[in-house]
Amino acid sequence: MLSLLIAQILQWDQGLWIAVSVTAIIGPFSASLTIEKSRNRIIGTIAGLLIATVLEIFLRYNYQFVFLVGIVLAYVLGFAVQQNYRYFIMVVTVAICLNFEYMNLPFTSFEPISFLIARFMAVLTGIALFLLIQKYVYGTQNARVELSESTHQLKAKIADQLFWLSQAASAPEMSGIDQAMVLTAQAASFEELLSAADFGLGAPCRELRMARQVNILRHRVISLLLDRSSAEQEPLEMQTKIKSLIQRRAVRLRNAIGSPDQSLIANGAM
Repeated sequence: MLSLLIAQILQWDQGLWIAVSVTAIIGPFSASLTIEKSRNRIIGTIAGLLIATVLEIFLRYNYQFVFLVGIVLAYVLGFAVQQNYRYFIMVVTVAICLNFEYMNLPFTSFEPISFLIARFMAVLTGIALFLLIQKYVYGTQNARVELSESTHQLKAKIADQLFWLSQAASAPEMSGIDQAMVLTAQAASFEELLSAADFGLGAPCRELRMARQVNILRHRVISLLLDRSSAEQEPLEMQTKIKSLIQRRAVRLRNAIGSPDQSLIANGAM
């Protein structure tokens, strides 16, 4: 609403892109992920505008290639949907600009270049508006709570795997490698949030330190699961020794998880 109000007050022809940018950024509904998304959006927009400018110069004198370039962009867009957001928004920006190109053939004015400049200013205004509200209205509390909740959820999943590893006579329903793959899949959203936390939090804090420790612990547990799976291929006597060693390490890591006031890395050192 605020972005639309600003566009209305400025009477800006391309002011709708302010609201579009804000709406696109807040999509994850996550304090950290939205800030990272705004960063990717501005990088992707700048890259897309640079590519569009080069294509504009080319198409100004070779406008018969517009249709061919459009087909290529359609295929690239389908591929970019599955990639990082910055690449997706880069291709979208080029496609939108070329769509404007097609509507203004043959070129008789400075209108295409002015459209690129107006789009860049609108996207930049929308991102700046969002970042100001995020920093001075909402602050970092939501980002800290979100990261803390995600960390505790991952700790619970790690604890389940350690419980199985610490049982000497356990008969697993899945192999160690399968359980490692499951744990990796379960931690995908946590890793994404952790990588974005530097932008959402702005400075190191207790929640961020704990999240990093749990992530290191996750890698150690996955290593133990893979070792347990590999042990199944060894002779029986060697299997017993390896599983006994894994069991002892799993117990130490379980004790580390149960010591919230101390470093997980120090207590769980192997």
